[in-house]
Amino acid sequence: MQEAPLYYNLVSAGGLVAICALAWLTGRNRRQVRLATVFWGLGIMLAMGALVFTVPAGRVGLLWLNRALVALLDHAQAGIKFVFGPLAIGPGQEGSLGFILGIQALPTVIFFMALTALLYQAGIMQKVVSLFARLFVRTLGASGAESLGVASNIFVGVESAGMVRPFLPELTRSEFFCLLTACMATVASTTLGVYVATLRGVFPNIAGHLVSASVISAPAAIVVAKLMEPETGQPVTAGRAVDPEAGRYGGYMEAVTQGSMDGVKLLVGIVALLISFLSLVSLANGIVGWLGGLAGFEGLSISGILSYAAWPLAVAMGVPPADAGQVAALLGERVLVTEIPAYVKLGEIMRQGSMVYARSALLASYALCGFAHVGAVAIFVGGYGALAPARLGELSRLGLKALWAATLATLITGCVAGIFASGGGGLLGNPS
Repeated sequence: MQEAPLYYNLVSAGGLVAICALAWLTGRNRRQVRLATVFWGLGIMLAMGALVFTVPAGRVGLLWLNRALVALLDHAQAGIKFVFGPLAIGPGQEGSLGFILGIQALPTVIFFMALTALLYQAGIMQKVVSLFARLFVRTLGASGAESLGVASNIFVGVESAGMVRPFLPELTRSEFFCLLTACMATVASTTLGVYVATLRGVFPNIAGHLVSASVISAPAAIVVAKLMEPETGQPVTAGRAVDPEAGRYGGYMEAVTQGSMDGVKLLVGIVALLISFLSLVSLANGIVGWLGGLAGFEGLSISGILSYAAWPLAVAMGVPPADAGQVAALLGERVLVTEIPAYVKLGEIMRQGSMVYARSALLASYALCGFAHVGAVAIFVGGYGALAPARLGELSRLGLKALWAATLATLITGCVAGIFASGGGGLLGNPS
């Protein structure tokens, strides 16, 4: 892959402003937007981007984090190889049958769920989450409840609803919207291993970059949410941080057992969504293609329509036009059928060398790092609705709007990466 000209970094900076403006234009109560939240949020994201891409200590930290996560993933493979034998051997290794998503990548969810449960029982997870939550309260002016919910979403998925459960009945519309947006704009550490397993063969530093993307997406979600649904009420936890609950398991063995069982449930849910959504999208594409053929538009599909719609967003993010079509197609696929098939396809594109610029692959990996897809609307609205049934109607009305907000937040994360990214191979491999 070639090195892109540095002026694309300026394009990413302009795209960051443009996407924020788009969020504001598609929101409500626009005069109520708190500018301090926007500026502080942008400042935090840019500081994180500078730390990862330009500060030597940050780059060293990124590589260390990448090595640590890859080592964890290798340990996760021990159980998978014992259960599945030769089927678990990855591409490029002797005896490999090729990449099998359902065996070599998806089962890592079980390991990471068990590890997360252990960290939760030890109190480590709560301390890290609390640190981020306090940062968001003091800088972004977010309420304690929504800050805790957003911070926990960096590490866990729909389970984060349990951390703010006592506050759910009294949350304002803006707080609920912020939580839903963050749920879909970030990724849980429990599924991060799936993405790493999918891409690490062609993108050696992918683990560190995906952690960076998920962390940057948290303040991005708050900024977009408050641009589209500014606070007009009085949050109960305004101006004060709230702490997550202590260990919820009877002991470490129970934590491992329950975490593993929760991992199985999550794995089955992911597989079910992939099978149903991929099949339904194929059916829908077939119908649209047939109708398009009757009207004289051969090859028409929902995926193609979304790709065209996402093309200007990919360009605004700082993707060179030569690669914008492929990145737009990945963004469109993420919205329809989750980010996992999109990451699988990104890996195939990188193996084939069909992208012209390394920059495009990096920005795509950042922008895809989120649960911003149709299935997530049902998952998170249903999850929060089950804990606050009296607010289910309001949550349902906010669902699709939150999906749009989360999509914009992940694009902002891509813009931040694009502002600071420079160099070719150093982005995808070891920095020089």
